[in-house]
This record gives sequence, C-alpha cells and structure tokens, in this order.
Amino acid sequence: MLGSCVRAEFMKLRRSPIWLAYLLLPAFSCFIGSANYSANLEVLTPGWENLWTQQTIFICYFFLPPLLGVGCSYLWRLEHAGANWNSLMCAPVSPGCVFGAKLVVGAVLSAVSFASIAAFYVVSGVVLGVPGTFPIAQIALYLGLGFLGSLVIVAFQLVVSMLVRSFAAPVGMALAGGVAGLMATIAGAGYVFPYSLMQMGMNSNAMVSLSASNVATIVVMSVVWTAAAVAFAILRLRRHDIHAS
Repeated sequence: MLGSCVRAEFMKLRRSPIWLAYLLLPAFSCFIGSANYSANLEVLTPGWENLWTQQTIFICYFFLPPLLGVGCSYLWRLEHAGANWNSLMCAPVSPGCVFGAKLVVGAVLSAVSFASIAAFYVVSGVVLGVPGTFPIAQIALYLGLGFLGSLVIVAFQLVVSMLVRSFAAPVGMALAGGVAGLMATIAGAGYVFPYSLMQMGMNSNAMVSLSASNVATIVVMSVVWTAAAVAFAILRLRRHDIHAS
C-alpha cells in the first residue's frame, strides 16, 4: 500500500517545475559562495573547507528550509483543493501510508537538492582551481548529516502543510524556522532544536565541532524529531479531520 501511495505522489510531480527549483537553487547559492570565496582570498585560507563554508552559508540557513517548505506545501495542495480532503478521509488507505508516502517523496526532493549542492561544489572547486586534496570523507559526512537533518524539516513542514490550507504560510514558517535554527545554534541549543540539525550537520561556517559524540547526537535527535512528527501526523489524521478555513 505504501508503494502505491508513493507512486501516486510522484505522479503529481511528473510534470511539475518544482524539480527545477531543487536543482537550480543550489546553483545560485554556489555562485554567491564562489564569488565570496574568490573575493576574500586575502582573508580566507584557500582550500576546499573554506569553499564549502562560503557556498553553504546561505543555502542551509535561508534557501533550503523554505525550499523544502515549498515542496511540502505542494504535496498537500491537491488534498486541500475543493472536496478532495473528504475523498482522502474516505479512501481505504491508512494515515500512515498517506503521510509516509509524502515523507518519502519529500526526502527524494531533499536528496535531489543535496546531490545538486555536491555537484556544483565539486565543479566550482575544479573551475576555481582550489588547492589541496579533495576531502571526500569530510564532505560526505556533511552531506549525510545535512540530509538527515533535512528530513526533520520535511517531516515538520508536512505536518504544518497538513494543518494549514494556505500554500504560502507554511513556506514562511519554514523560512522563520531556518532563521530560528541559526539563532538556536548560536545560543548553544542547536542540538535540541529541529530546524538547527540540518545546519549543524552541514557545518556551514564551521560553527560546531563535529566530534563523534556530536555526530551521534545529531543522528539520534534527527531520528527522534522525525519520528515524533510522523507519530503526531498519524494520530491527528486518525482522530481529527482538517477543517477548511
């Protein structure tokens, strides 16, 4: 049943331009970061690590959270249109499959953006002639932890978009969450704030120390927050209807 629901969600996106946003927004962030890196080589030590911090500082705080919010709002758009919500509530599909399918598709959209981030990072580094050995293990860790943290944002935004029929309001909340995540990280509370986990995992601007214990904390808290969001959504779908505003 879950597989059928996932296929149905992908059918909604088959001809959607939303895929381009997940591919091209990382290119915009890469361009800004590369320009900053090139313009500040007198201050920055040339190398792959500083190129990473410059390229991800904008996307992980300001670009990617609302982009994930757009995807989540889009995934609930059809259900909130007309009387489709009534049809959904009457369909012989469990709430777990309904929400789980959207989470899977949201994760795929996030994976596309992270693959795009990695590709543009590598290409721009080669074009700019960044010195030193490419840190494969380190960048793989940043990407893996960042993607895991992004699943928390996807799960939370799916809950918000499920409850709020507006398309734009949840996107605004995602942007606010990204900014709040930055503030929480600065305040030392990033490990317990859901919107901070992706930022900390990507380690943009080298704001945290990714020791073994910190990596384990990010992984555990990402799983806990994602599971909590999924459990809340399923419980809500089972016990309450979503009323039109």
